[in-house]
Amino acid sequence: MRNRLIFIFSLPFIFAGMSAVAADGATKGILYTKPLESVIFSHASHAQKEFSCATCHSGLFEMKAMEAQKNKDFIMDSLYKGKYCGACHDGKKAFAADTQCARCHLGFGAKLAAEEVPLFKKNVKLGKSAKGVAFSHDKHPQSCHSCHPSLFVPKEGADKVRMADHGRDRYCFTCHDGEKAFAWGDCSRCHTEPVSAPGGVINFGQGKKAVAFRHETHKPKGGCKECHPKLFSFTKGAAKIDFDDHLRQKSCFVCHTKKNATAFYDCNRCHTDKKPPKLGGPDTLTYKTTMQNVYFHHESHSEFACNLCHPAPFAMKKGKTKMVMAEMFKGKTCGLCHNGKMAFHVRQCARCHKQ
Repeated sequence: MRNRLIFIFSLPFIFAGMSAVAADGATKGILYTKPLESVIFSHASHAQKEFSCATCHSGLFEMKAMEAQKNKDFIMDSLYKGKYCGACHDGKKAFAADTQCARCHLGFGAKLAAEEVPLFKKNVKLGKSAKGVAFSHDKHPQSCHSCHPSLFVPKEGADKVRMADHGRDRYCFTCHDGEKAFAWGDCSRCHTEPVSAPGGVINFGQGKKAVAFRHETHKPKGGCKECHPKLFSFTKGAAKIDFDDHLRQKSCFVCHTKKNATAFYDCNRCHTDKKPPKLGGPDTLTYKTTMQNVYFHHESHSEFACNLCHPAPFAMKKGKTKMVMAEMFKGKTCGLCHNGKMAFHVRQCARCHKQ
């Protein structure tokens, strides 16, 4: 009985039973011509509850019809060893591949359909809440194997698409990137219910220095995609912002620059704890010199923006910048402003050097 039987086994997507007979009376299915002629496979005849699409389309067969017969080992001996159809047609799960030849080999004279496409639901709901997405197969004319099973498991409700998946090369967003198809950030194109930004406060940082961020005060024209996921991931608490980012146009500071938004050096707009140090207060900077000490007060310089001094010519870290009088005379460090024009000249020693 060997060398005479082949049965191509596969399973449907999200489907009910379908007719195995075409309108002209011929058997409907997928016609295989190797390794022997006239073998037809029908999804409908394999639509049983104990099987799912993944039974066959997770290693035994590709999603595209007739891909298997391109393989060199697609021969009867492979079936007898448990490969391809032989994984089930072993005499236990289903009749053995080396018996009942005529159940698969229908003869050269049979009228066979070129290909059978399993029935599926035209409209599928992704998600259960009001924010769910109504997916239409009719509006996505790609072949089945373009999405199944590489992007979506061919079983309704099997995939969980999260907000964090938006913008990644996963699920719908493999195509909906603004180039292959409309960008995922155009929310109303998919979500039938209005999608609003998350409410509440998101704190960046800890303690008194934390910045309270609110979505409702940030309404970019381009929608969510202007910030997510390129600047900020969708995972709360994942973003780490340090002071150097203020100057590198990263995270918040892509927008918060002097030209198109509140400048980052307007500290009190975000940092509620940022108040200019008081004269003689604990935050006064004391520079010890061979002459009398110099006391610097931010308060007396508060009419100037922070970025006029930081990070150049003064580093943000206290004591990091070394100052020499000879360099000040050349217009460096304090001498950049204290030149007799913008502010009193550095030669007026007593204005800075005090007991």
